[in-house]
Amino acid sequence: MRFYKKLYISPSLKKTRGKIVWKLRTGRPQPTIYIIALAKNRDLLEIYHSGILKQKYYKKRKNTPFIVGIAEGYSGAVDLVMDMIQDVYCATGEYDVKSYFAAVQKSTKNYVK
Repeated sequence: MRFYKKLYISPSLKKTRGKIVWKLRTGRPQPTIYIIALAKNRDLLEIYHSGILKQKYYKKRKNTPFIVGIAEGYSGAVDLVMDMIQDVYCATGEYDVKSYFAAVQKSTKNYVK
């Protein structure tokens, strides 16, 4: 599973970040956790429930999503996406979120240990 080096995370989850990442990697159930990943299609970002990562499709390395954010609840994920878009606009002057994160993904292999 690949994570963005400066992972966006909901304020309520900051203290338990390591535990949440560990549970995502090991497939432990987390009913309130949503992940934000780079879209594989033409969309910018995708919001997934953490349970979707248990599917066989995501077990293959080529299918693992590049996770850029973790949020508590769907509304928290939407708020986090808005923060990401705002940060990207401040950094680049554009709303091309996918290209911004894709450039970071290609330039370095960012794994959370």
